[in-house]
Amino acid sequence: MLVPNRTSAAYDFALFESQEKEKENENRNTRMKIKDAAVRYSASRSGSIFKILLAAICAVMLPIYYLSSKVESSELSGMINRVQLELEQAHSDNLRLQAELDSIVTTSRVDDFAQNELGMQKITTAQGMHISLNTGGTTEISGDIGGAASAISKWFSGVLEYLGFL
Repeated sequence: MLVPNRTSAAYDFALFESQEKEKENENRNTRMKIKDAAVRYSASRSGSIFKILLAAICAVMLPIYYLSSKVESSELSGMINRVQLELEQAHSDNLRLQAELDSIVTTSRVDDFAQNELGMQKITTAQGMHISLNTGGTTEISGDIGGAASAISKWFSGVLEYLGFL
């Protein structure tokens, strides 16, 4: 047998509370999902802003770096060219001076300078020492021709040379 239900479902607030709680939980979950999506969106937006800013800085800095390196390279090339020109000029001056020195230092000019400026005389055959060679590979120096006067003259010349007069 059936027992009549004496309760009215129209006044059962427990049924409505569970539905309202479910709706409220759904609304809360939806709001949380929206907030999470907003946070993720803003986080991704801030990350993308950082990436864009970094790319912009790189886009500006790379041409500046390239241009500054080109300027420095051209300055160094100019310095190298100037130094090479100076080197070539110094080399040509060296060749000119060497040729001038070669023309100045000749045997006739040295002879002339020694006789006129220094008062030197050419050696005579009497002043020279004679040596004779043996076939055995030994060398002998012959004695002086002048004798005692020559020995005194040599000694006196040695003394003057030692004192710095000659």
